[in-house]
Amino acid sequence: MFQVTTLIGDAEKVETELIKNPPPSEVDIEAAKALVKEKGEVVAQLKSAKAGKAEIPASVAKLNKAKENLSRLEERSKLKPGIPQKDGKIHYSQDIFARQAFLTVSGQLQVETYACVVCSVYTFGPTF
Repeated sequence: MFQVTTLIGDAEKVETELIKNPPPSEVDIEAAKALVKEKGEVVAQLKSAKAGKAEIPASVAKLNKAKENLSRLEERSKLKPGIPQKDGKIHYSQDIFARQAFLTVSGQLQVETYACVVCSVYTFGPTF
C-alpha cells in the first residue's frame, strides 16, 4: 500500500516561505506589542481629552492596523519547517483526510507504470 498525504506539499511551501521571508524575532514581536500599547494610549488620551471626531477614528484605525501587524507577526513566528509532528509522530489532523490514509495496490495502479512505456494496456478484475 502507498501512503497518501497532503502534508508534504504544505511543508515544502512553509520551508520555501521561511527561506524567502524568515520568521520575526522576539525583538520584532516585542516592538510590535510596544507599538500597539503606544497607539492604544494615544487613543485613550484622545478620548479622555474629547478630541475632534476626525482625530479619534484616525487614531483607532492606526491602532487596528498595528494590532493586525502584531497578529501577523505572532502567526508567522509559530511557523515551523517540516511536516507537523506531535509527540514525535506525524500530526495528521492538518491533513486533508485528518488521519493516516493509504492507496491500495490494485491492478489499475500497477498498470500505470506500464502505460508510460506501452501505448495500450488493459486490466482485468474487479474495479471500484
